[in-house]
Amino acid sequence: MDTRFQVLFGFLFVALFLLVAALAGCGLSPSPTSTVPVQGPAPTLPSIAPTSTVPSAISTPSEPTPSFISLTIWGPGQFAPGEADSGNQVLQVQYQAFMAENANVGLEYVLKAPYGEGGVLHTLLAASYAAPATLPDLAIVDAFELGPLAQAGVAQPLQELVAEELRADLFPFAQEACTFDGDLIGLQFEADIEHLVYYTKTLEAPPVTWGDLFTGSISYIFPAGGEAGLVNDTFLIQYMAQGGQLVDEEGRPDLEGSAIRMPLRLYDEGFKYEVIPSRVLELDNLEECWEAYAEGNIAVSHISSWRYLTSRARLQDTTFAPLPTEDGRVATMSRGWAFVIITSEPGRKAATARLIEWLMSPQNLAEWSLATNHLPTRSSALRLIGWPDDYTDFLATQLENAFFRPSTPEFDKIAQALLGAVEGVLSDQLTPRQAAAEVLDSVE
Repeated sequence: MDTRFQVLFGFLFVALFLLVAALAGCGLSPSPTSTVPVQGPAPTLPSIAPTSTVPSAISTPSEPTPSFISLTIWGPGQFAPGEADSGNQVLQVQYQAFMAENANVGLEYVLKAPYGEGGVLHTLLAASYAAPATLPDLAIVDAFELGPLAQAGVAQPLQELVAEELRADLFPFAQEACTFDGDLIGLQFEADIEHLVYYTKTLEAPPVTWGDLFTGSISYIFPAGGEAGLVNDTFLIQYMAQGGQLVDEEGRPDLEGSAIRMPLRLYDEGFKYEVIPSRVLELDNLEECWEAYAEGNIAVSHISSWRYLTSRARLQDTTFAPLPTEDGRVATMSRGWAFVIITSEPGRKAATARLIEWLMSPQNLAEWSLATNHLPTRSSALRLIGWPDDYTDFLATQLENAFFRPSTPEFDKIAQALLGAVEGVLSDQLTPRQAAAEVLDSVE
């Protein structure tokens, strides 16, 4: 059964806050954090204990006023308020500050698994069919899983609920990944992207184009083994950088043969000239690439932005660079999580939208990004974090040119076929032309 973190202290918390402020002789209202990064130790936070039984009604005054709203949030543990790590602590302070600023709103965070049966998406869809009264006001969902919510009509359009200033400040991928049939049904608030690291004692400059990979003795690794039977983002980035698209406006497969063949030719030539080692088929994700790079004997590797930020203090003779593409065009891919409003009641929708705007204010989003090493989706927030200027500038360019994985029922079929093509070429079983033809035949 669900475990709940109760973040509501209701009117009792607000009354205590105002009493302490009055005794201290100050009348300041809580507001979003205004300095990033936070200096000194983390503040002492009130204890929030999970319940071990079926969640009871949230703790509110015995006779709440009719205007009081208790909002329920469903999401995975990494976005819960609490003490688990610095990211959870930052969120706890921000949630509490929101309640102090909005005295008629309380919050309750309900933990859900991130994926699979019992996960956020699965539970939302099941509840919308069997028990709609149990649905939350707000859900935190992987942006890649927004399609089913849009198709089921569970998510509420946001374009009229959140400020234009916020929407205009989003990087392009964050808007596009959450838009379905012209409606913005989610707000992606965090992201991770894929880029290069390279060993500076081997290379004076990173490879910018595919041709640069063949100008010296370079060992180049990336994940090619697939994730859960689907092609890795690495191939999709190169395919989409060629101008290829995956689905049409109706979500049906719409692949382009030449855009498939070009990256496969790179894989084929790289493998034959020993630039790309055969072990890339054993690398399923970016973390495995990082481990291989850290072992040595690899000059160039793909890495996630999260891993780079988390490990940069320990890196020696290593720096970052864009992914090489055929013509040097900047290209990467984003993955991340989004806020989705579920409630259809006007007053609750408005209160939930205020919460989203609070958490996604540039200062609050920057503070959380600094604590977690995940990237913000707002341009203004990126500049407030305090990461080194050269990496911040690099990230800004990457995020402006990021693709996203489409959330469509046909994507799995497409990604399975593309993984088969990658495996066929890198195992020397198929030519790029043969592999591309098989992909097109399989998705027709």
